[in-house]
Amino acid sequence: MAFTLATFNTCWLFDNEAPLKRWGAKLPEGGVKKKIEIVANSIQEIGPGGPDIVALQEVEGKVVLDPLLEKLSKIDSGYKYWWSSDTLDPYTGQNVAVISKFPAAIKPVTRLDQTTQEYIDHRERPRIGSLGKFLRVDIEVDNNVLTLFVTHLKSQRGGPEKTRLLRQAQAKIIRRLTLPRVEQGNTKYPSFVAVVGDLNDTPKSSPLDIIQGKTDSSYKLESATIDLDEKKLWTYEYKSKKQQLDHILLSKFAYDRMLKSGISRFSREVSDHDAVWTRIDLTK
Repeated sequence: MAFTLATFNTCWLFDNEAPLKRWGAKLPEGGVKKKIEIVANSIQEIGPGGPDIVALQEVEGKVVLDPLLEKLSKIDSGYKYWWSSDTLDPYTGQNVAVISKFPAAIKPVTRLDQTTQEYIDHRERPRIGSLGKFLRVDIEVDNNVLTLFVTHLKSQRGGPEKTRLLRQAQAKIIRRLTLPRVEQGNTKYPSFVAVVGDLNDTPKSSPLDIIQGKTDSSYKLESATIDLDEKKLWTYEYKSKKQQLDHILLSKFAYDRMLKSGISRFSREVSDHDAVWTRIDLTK
């Protein structure tokens, strides 16, 4: 059974109510209802025929996910499930989430406590990095399980090179968390893993290399978009500079079953990010 997996940064899908009302300025005219309508319609435009599983970034949580699924149900009744992280980011209050037409096989992991990584910042000061926006959902698709890790790494605000040191620390946490699943399975009983989200860095950057396993000797993750035209390989534009910051990274057995992939473009009214998608058949 083929299905489409996507990742999409919604750009502040918040309700403009306390305690995070300060982010309401990000909403379009018409408020949160209009924003939810825009996001719901945009999701249906991702990939061929719309996605079956969507990882979302920059969402507030249940307060927007419930009405989002209600809106989606009027367009496509297949979306029955959602899961949200329990954010550890007290400043933005941002969460990551998953909406899906398929159920979870086990209870999702929505919060990481005391999961840290020491690093040295750009001023050569010792720091401790953490992963505040993280979600693991093991989704059952046609008697197979796709282990989906969703995250949103530190932004480039402050400068890409200065902030990259924290993203490297976060990438090391992701690699530790995902490796047990990546290393499981064999050709007879394969294990399917996807690491997705707004990673706020580009292909071949040090954080991406760490997450993909290019800096260790264990199994590697492959980018779903690796074979796309490099001139079209971007999801975010800032000051006329185009970069791919949003990624779908697949374990070997998942990548081997990938049918095709792409990037769905949106106007800035929708989001400042574009969506990445891939179509996979785990029974292939």
